[in-house]
Amino acid sequence: MRKERKMEISYPSELITTLKGKYLLLDSNLFIDSISKPTVFKEFLNGLKEADITLTTLELIKFELLKGSANLNKYAEKENLIGNIIDVLLPIVPQTSILVFELIKKYGIDGTGLTITDLFLGAMLIQYKKNMYLMTRDTTDFIQRIFDLAFVINIPHGKGIYTYGIYQYSK
Repeated sequence: MRKERKMEISYPSELITTLKGKYLLLDSNLFIDSISKPTVFKEFLNGLKEADITLTTLELIKFELLKGSANLNKYAEKENLIGNIIDVLLPIVPQTSILVFELIKKYGIDGTGLTITDLFLGAMLIQYKKNMYLMTRDTTDFIQRIFDLAFVINIPHGKGIYTYGIYQYSK
C-alpha cells in the first residue's frame, strides 16, 4: 500500500509579511480548487487569516459559483463554502464600473477574451491599489503591462500542480 504524503502549498516566505493588513481578493478558481483539496486549502487560508490578511471576493464570483447548482442542498453547500472562506463580500459600486471601462481601454485588443468578472476583479485592484491583491489561477488574464505579478504560489494536486498568481495594481 502506498503511503499518502501530506501535500503542502509552496509560497515565498515574504508573502505573509507583504499581505499583512491587506485584502486578498479571491477568484472563482480558488473556491473550485478548494473543493478538491479542502484540508490543504483550509490550512493555507486559515494561516492567511491568522496573519491579519482579509480574504474577500466579489458578488459576481459568488454568482458564478452558485449558478447551476444541482439542487438546494448543493446550493447551500456552495454558499457555506464561500462563507467559510471569505471575511468580506465586496459589492460593486459605481466607481468600480467606471474603472472597468478604463481597464477595457488599457487592455485594448489584449482584452478580447476577458470575462466581465475578470474585468471587475481588475477594476477592484485599481480601485483599492496598494491595499488589495488578487489570487487567481487565470494568470494570462492579468497581463503584466497593467498588473504587477507580486508572487507565484504552487499547490500540488493529484494530476499536477495548480499555479496561482498574486497580483497587485501599483501604477
